[in-house]
Amino acid sequence: MPRLKRQFVDAAEMETGLHRPRNMKSTGPAKQSLEPSVIEPADKIPNKEWADQMAMNEEFVEVVVHETTDKLKTSIPDFYNNGTPQRFIRGQTQKVRWKYVEELARCRETTYTQQKYRDDDGNEAYRNIPHSALAYPFALVNAPPKFHDRLKAVMAEV
Repeated sequence: MPRLKRQFVDAAEMETGLHRPRNMKSTGPAKQSLEPSVIEPADKIPNKEWADQMAMNEEFVEVVVHETTDKLKTSIPDFYNNGTPQRFIRGQTQKVRWKYVEELARCRETTYTQQKYRDDDGNEAYRNIPHSALAYPFALVNAPPKFHDRLKAVMAEV
């Protein structure tokens, strides 16, 4: 029987959706510089797509959380979904439910560098440029293509 080649999808190599600079005025309340929140009211009951997503969340996939040399990072990151814990042992391939992989993908750290500029009125202002990365870099191991596509979508979210 031929051996199957292991297929890795490294989430750390994917583009995150958090790369949009934010402009902040140098005077006045900071609240006026922030973009308004987007709130989408529910206008109908969940549909089949939602039900399919809930079913996908319960499917198992293999994942490996990469090791780190940062002594400030936890060696066994843990995540909770509806009160149920999932602990990841760095460097080991584990079979976990997809919902925890989505939590890993959404767990990002963002730092900002500031860039001084002149706004339209000629006033001095600052542009906050984000730099985002996964808090716990990981890779999918032997996952079906539907999980690759979903991971790309999650990584692109803002």
